[in-house]
Amino acid sequence: VYTYIDNIIIVSKNIEEYLKYVKTVLNILDKVYIYILVEKSFIAYLSVRLFSYIVNGERVAKIDNRIIVFKKLKFLNTFKTLE
Repeated sequence: VYTYIDNIIIVSKNIEEYLKYVKTVLNILDKVYIYILVEKSFIAYLSVRLFSYIVNGERVAKIDNRIIVFKKLKFLNTFKTLE
């Protein structure tokens, strides 16, 4: 049997708590013979983008992609360019 786990996201307010959670998760996975490839692991990011959200130790924030589209629009800045 092969198991594929795409993401395990661990969030905490401080590094000590974070490391405790990482150790706990790895111990649980080890007990059921699920192993993590080190070369595919990303550890201790300050924030991550997950679907339409930004997740960090402080909060989970919704990303509204429509705002990004409006920020990329270029508006005419002089009357001469309007002619």
